[in-house]
Amino acid sequence: MEAEINEAFEDVSRKLFRNSLNYCATFKLFPCGKTAGRSLEDLVQMKFGVHAVVGGSAISTTQQVIDELSAALNYRGYHGSYPSLDYLESNESMEDCKGIISSIQKILDRSVRVVAFRLKEGHPFYPVFWDFAFLIETDQESILLIASSSD
Repeated sequence: MEAEINEAFEDVSRKLFRNSLNYCATFKLFPCGKTAGRSLEDLVQMKFGVHAVVGGSAISTTQQVIDELSAALNYRGYHGSYPSLDYLESNESMEDCKGIISSIQKILDRSVRVVAFRLKEGHPFYPVFWDFAFLIETDQESILLIASSSD
């Protein structure tokens, strides 16, 4: 399931970039395998290396994940930097967003713990305008959801 979601994320990222102005958005799930119960710091370093540092974290809710993801997928930018507004205003964008949200919701429905966090060091992307990161833990596996936008 994670691979299909990452493909959908890549597709939407390409569509947001097309006809944009100084804007690039990246979304990705990082499956951590059967690692439920391991610390957030361990998971982050396992995925991004020993130099990755968590700068803060807080217990979150599944609704916060959906809200952050929806806001990012629909972010309109400002006069000097924005995604493809033609795409954002299209039925295709609405369908893409609906599909991604539905897929993420299926993962969240299995969650036993959700943690919002920020990376102080070792971010896999280049956050400028917005970014978010969540640990989604089920009874067996851990998944990191990280996204950001840049110019």
